[in-house]
Amino acid sequence: MTETTWTWARLDRAGLDLVQETERTLGADVVLVYAEGGPVAPAATRAGLRPAALDESQLECLRGVEAKVGGIAVAYQRA
Repeated sequence: MTETTWTWARLDRAGLDLVQETERTLGADVVLVYAEGGPVAPAATRAGLRPAALDESQLECLRGVEAKVGGIAVAYQRA
């Protein structure tokens, strides 16, 4: 069994703008987008971040972002 590794997703200007808009919409300190493969992205916990507690409509917002940018989006709050 192989483990999946994650790296930073490559986002164009529109993708970066969408992520910044999502941060404001969710009230998150930061939204990071990951893609499968490549070198392993540094753990967010080392940066003092913890996953944000989101309600169902906020999770749906993140799913929409994921569909648009082709990655896995995670909202974080500073610990």
